[in-house]
Formats: sequence, structure tokens, C-alpha cells
Amino acid sequence: MKDLCLENDMLLVFDEVQTGVGITGEMWAHQHLCKVSCDCGSLTRCQPMEPDIISFGKKTQCCGIFAGKRLDEVENNVFHESSRINSTWGGNLVDMVRFTIYLEIIEKENLVSKARNNGLYLLEQLNGLQAEFDSISNARGKGLFCAFDLPNTELRDSLASKLMDNKVIVLGSGKRSIRFRPHLNITKQDIDKGISAIKNCLKSL
Repeated sequence: MKDLCLENDMLLVFDEVQTGVGITGEMWAHQHLCKVSCDCGSLTRCQPMEPDIISFGKKTQCCGIFAGKRLDEVENNVFHESSRINSTWGGNLVDMVRFTIYLEIIEKENLVSKARNNGLYLLEQLNGLQAEFDSISNARGKGLFCAFDLPNTELRDSLASKLMDNKVIVLGSGKRSIRFRPHLNITKQDIDKGISAIKNCLKSL
């Protein structure tokens, strides 16, 4: 992707609104990717691919973009003059101070590495559900950003509704998926409670 963008005079933009700020077990999901030129086969020995622009939001409680030096190659780009784009979280001073505090907590409490480790545990439990229930398939995830599929939309929505009645909030995705985007400070005990509720609800479908 990076090479194609360079060859065709384009900027490489990664949308990290859903996937950023630690949920995948890295601060940004694209950090799981090797550089395009890397053929080592090991993410532990190479640097992540570097986009030219990253968009962020959701867990930051404010929206915005990071832009690299290649943006300066674009004549009359949007940053040459001050401008404003309305958004859900408008980036006012209170939002930015709050997110600064969030970042300090994330670093102090090692929440990104905890998300990586607890995400492995969550995926292990989802694979266990898949082995136990024929209606569960395609358990998948990176860090705490996990999901699984059900046979159809009706069954997915029924499960989500039953879980809500049991004080477990899950997100529907697409036509038949349930996905998880929990807080970074979720514990294995919290995960166990959620998995137990899913089991009980699946048995009653």
C-alpha cells in the first residue's frame, strides 16, 4: 500500500477511529503491520508501516487527525490556514485536557499491554464458545477488539437483546456478527462474567 501511494503521488490514510488507542493491543492497529519491504515474517523484528495521515476519535473523547511531513508536499493543503470541521467531539480545550489525562492513565497502568494479554484471554473464551455451540462461528480478534458470527440477523439480535436483559452490552455488526470493544481496564473476571452470560443466553435461544 505504501509503495502504491508513493508511486502514484497519493497519501496513505489509516482510519483508526474504531481501532485506535490500545483496543487491539497496540496503541494504533496499524502498528501490527510490517513495513511493505519487510519479508522477515516476524513482527517483533521490524518497524510498523507509517501512514501519512491517521484519523482518530471514540476512545480519545475528541476527534482529529495526525499528519506526517508528506502532507507538506500537497500544495495549498488544508493546514495552510486555520479551519474548523464540526465533529461529534469537537476538540475543545476540556476534551483535550481530558484526553491528556486518559493518556497518562493508559501509560501509567500499562493498559495497552493489558489489552493485548486480556484480549488473548477473551479470544480463547470465544473459541471455547465456538467449540461448545454450533450457532457460534468465526471467532476472531486482535487484542480486545473481538467478534463472532451467528447464523442470521434474527438470532444475532435475539442474543444481543437477551444479553442486555442480563446487563451485558454487546454491539451488533454487519448482518450477523456480535463484536466487543470493552474498556481497556477490563479484567479477566469481567470477561468471565460476560462469557458466562453469553453461555446462559445461548442455551435459552
